[in-house]
Amino acid sequence: MKAKRNCRCAEEHAGHMCELESEQDWETIRCVTDRPAVQCENCGARANGARYVCMPAEL
Repeated sequence: MKAKRNCRCAEEHAGHMCELESEQDWETIRCVTDRPAVQCENCGARANGARYVCMPAEL
């Protein structure tokens, strides 16, 4: 998976948007995307904080 290869903090990858989506954890996704402040440079996912994406970039 491309996201894992480029993940800046692989040890926390299980909590990133790409993993949450693959697990279909929609409730958690709703909670961590209600006030997006960053966007993943890999997949474009937006989240409230850098800890939820592989390659965070500020919006």
